[in-house]
Amino acid sequence: MRMIKTLALSLLVASAACGDDGNPVTPPTPDAAMPDAPVTPPATVYKQVEHLARPGINEALLITEGFLGGYNATAPSFTGVPAATLAQVVGEAKTVLKAVYLGSCLLNGALNLSAANGVKPAGITCHAVGPAVWTENTLAGVTLTAASMTAAQAYADKVFGQFEPDVMRIDTSAASGYLTLCGDANSTPLLCGGRNLNDDVIDVTYNYLINGAGTPKGAYNQVNALTSDGVNFSDVDANNAYNTVTPVPNAQQYHPNVSGTFPYSAAPL
Repeated sequence: MRMIKTLALSLLVASAACGDDGNPVTPPTPDAAMPDAPVTPPATVYKQVEHLARPGINEALLITEGFLGGYNATAPSFTGVPAATLAQVVGEAKTVLKAVYLGSCLLNGALNLSAANGVKPAGITCHAVGPAVWTENTLAGVTLTAASMTAAQAYADKVFGQFEPDVMRIDTSAASGYLTLCGDANSTPLLCGGRNLNDDVIDVTYNYLINGAGTPKGAYNQVNALTSDGVNFSDVDANNAYNTVTPVPNAQQYHPNVSGTFPYSAAPL
């Protein structure tokens, strides 16, 4: 009898422990690894890592890595950039542009070219050439004349306004081609003709920055060499829409000619 009572009491206690209205059982938390478990995807966050319209502009004008990274992360209008930071970035870009102007004028004199028959950076006739850029009046000078500083600043202000913001605009009423200027060489923005597949965009940019887009396609000469990166579109001159330099006997350096039918661009080498 005592065994029966003990068993009955044990069953009663066990039954109460399983849960009743006063002690509801908490259901297990769904396992996120289960196939039918609801999953909330993480929010997608995009980060702009490159701001590029014309090749070679931001990479060439900005030396400081932090400035380049910040530039690439901004909108073309520089909206939201603190004024002090923007002034530093613009200052560095214009410093590089001043060097382009002064270097072009210095080389004119070093190559025995005058201001009239030498290169004209952004269409501007050099205020002086060769040693006259420096107060020391020597090619190895280190101190700019007051006129050199003024002229270099004017060039930098003009070109910066033409190439920044770095966006591409196409005027369908203008001639096609990367070298087509918007209006004249004093217009802002600068290039509005789009780009043909065989346009040499780097040479076009050099041609404008160093010679105001005044270097025509033609035989190799000193001015041609100054306004080119030394690589033609093709080693067949008839396929080049732009400047030519002495070809290098390396077919891998050039592009196959474009096609008149889609997809137009030639197959890669």
